[in-house]
Amino acid sequence: MKTKISIAGGVAVSLALLFLAFRNIEFGKLAAIYSRVSLWVLLPVALVTLVEIALRGLRWKLLLDPAAPVRLWDTFRLEAAGLALNNVLPLRLGEVVRGTFGAGLFGIPVMTVLATILVERALDTIVLVLLAALAARFGGLTGGVLSYGGYFWALFGVVVICLLALIFLDEIVTHHMFAGFFRRFPKLTRFLEHLAFGVRAFHSPAKAAAVFALAVGQWLLDALNFYIIAAAFGLGGVLTGFKCMVLLLSVAAAASIPGVPGGFGNFEFAITKVAGSWGVNGETAFAFATFLHVATYVLVTTAGLVFVYQMGQSLGKVWAQFSGKKAAGGPGED
Repeated sequence: MKTKISIAGGVAVSLALLFLAFRNIEFGKLAAIYSRVSLWVLLPVALVTLVEIALRGLRWKLLLDPAAPVRLWDTFRLEAAGLALNNVLPLRLGEVVRGTFGAGLFGIPVMTVLATILVERALDTIVLVLLAALAARFGGLTGGVLSYGGYFWALFGVVVICLLALIFLDEIVTHHMFAGFFRRFPKLTRFLEHLAFGVRAFHSPAKAAAVFALAVGQWLLDALNFYIIAAAFGLGGVLTGFKCMVLLLSVAAAASIPGVPGGFGNFEFAITKVAGSWGVNGETAFAFATFLHVATYVLVTTAGLVFVYQMGQSLGKVWAQFSGKKAAGGPGED
């Protein structure tokens, strides 16, 4: 029942946001706008998308290696599979599936694997806020999502504190002030030890810098895709690289609102409103948003589902296992 309520709530939110994005659009103009865009633009977008997923895979590999050496190929295909499942299954189950399948494939405790995914999400928030702040500063941008700067900096501070707590979890558990408390709860201590392994990479300054640099590179590539498609719509002079970085933060903020898988509605609403604040007319902003969204959605979902089936799974098996309907087998191995 909770799952059904959550799904229904997400659908309602997405429909409401789609309505807000749609309501002032003259649909007769959309066909003409789309017709001016060459589908060849999808080639560089596909290449950038694959490289971006590869950077995600390498970052995850660096986070997992202290627990057990893993192959880049495995982290790459699981990252792709997780993104695809997030796009087609409700409740962002892709992250849970990736963590669970990764634990079985790598022979690493599931809590350790999930801790690395938690670190990924924390880093994503930190890097997105920093990049958007730098883009706003050097691009002279105001308004839109930047009007909520206080909220984002507060979120930034909370995430940094939580990440630091994870990084120094080993020291906290063994510190003389807390050791006596944790000795009375051995199960909790073992749980925290598994969790601490997920951030062990940050105990090496070189690895920590590499993980951070990969996160920056990943989001810059996402912003590059925004710019490539903006240029294809003739918006390159308006939606500069700086503005594309802020658009990316806007989309990420909208995606944090529960919606349908793939973020349809949330994505279009964020882009049409923010791009509109920079002078892009409603029809062009909407056409740009839908083309960008559908193109990246199809590319990521297709690539990820190929890996899901290649690992001996299917959408039905995954949904049955992780929605609690019935148990399904673990991921197949090559």
